[in-house]
Amino acid sequence: MTATSISVRTGGTQIRRIRPASHLRGSSATTSTDRALLPLAYRRGGVSWWLLPTTADVGIRAFSADAAGALAEAALGLQAVQAPGSTLADLSDPMVSTAEWEVEVPNGDLERGLVRWLEEVLYKGGSEGQWLVDASISIADGAIRARVSWTDSKNVDLVIEVKAITLHELVLREVTLGEVVVGVEPEIPSFEGPGWMAQVILDV
Repeated sequence: MTATSISVRTGGTQIRRIRPASHLRGSSATTSTDRALLPLAYRRGGVSWWLLPTTADVGIRAFSADAAGALAEAALGLQAVQAPGSTLADLSDPMVSTAEWEVEVPNGDLERGLVRWLEEVLYKGGSEGQWLVDASISIADGAIRARVSWTDSKNVDLVIEVKAITLHELVLREVTLGEVVVGVEPEIPSFEGPGWMAQVILDV
């Protein structure tokens, strides 16, 4: 049986894990209960997000080198849960625009800032027709500022409707040098700092 390896690197030690290549991996989803059909991971520039196993709903865990990167990865995970194949790399000859989006970080609480940021992504895509396909984020002066690339929401096929971003098991925190965040078998690898982790549960 053939096998492939997956790995995560931010600025610290890479942790590698082997998994069978024959494990079911889907490119689309039909209902919120068809978890096996959801895309399992999206990799960009050495950082990643994964679907988090939950008993209901859908969860995302993301790793990056810094807090801003973790926010960006979480947003890309959110978009791929809703519309697999909707990333910038997946869209064929998309009409892409750029914009500046900003949300406040309540009382400097980055975890609540993560929720507000993802709520903004949901609102823009659902109400204003601006579907995020990429983002470069900075955090300063009590705000999350994102330079985003977006396409018209009509260009993507919505598969799963995310109703809300929940506070359940919400995490946005720094992973210190040498600290290990234990993975969740069989798909989410362990991660060794330094870096940042974001985790969020979506109400679908």
